Amino acid sequence: MIRHIVLMRFKKNASETEIANLLAKLGQLRKPIPQILSFSGGICTSPENLHQGFVHGFTMDFANDTDRDIYLKHPQHKEVAEKDIVPLLEDGYNSVVVFDYQLPE
Repeated sequence: MIRHIVLMRFKKNASETEIANLLAKLGQLRKPIPQILSFSGGICTSPENLHQGFVHGFTMDFANDTDRDIYLKHPQHKEVAEKDIVPLLEDGYNSVVVFDYQLPE
């Protein structure tokens, strides 16, 4: 199983409502993209203060690399990324960290 982790640094004027709506929209991608096995997203609650401004993020799980790649290439994923996520980011794609790893079986 592949865990897809995305951390985002939003513009200071992005409202919590806009961000919550964006995270909800990402979660709704499970309907048109059944390869997404799970979705979870939210705001950083770590007391360590090591977030470097990446205070919102989400995870998705996929059965394998192939299913993750289907999601990445899916037109609805690309539309949400370009029309909803990027305009809210502090510095475009420089304000995103993506980290995928294989979960132990």
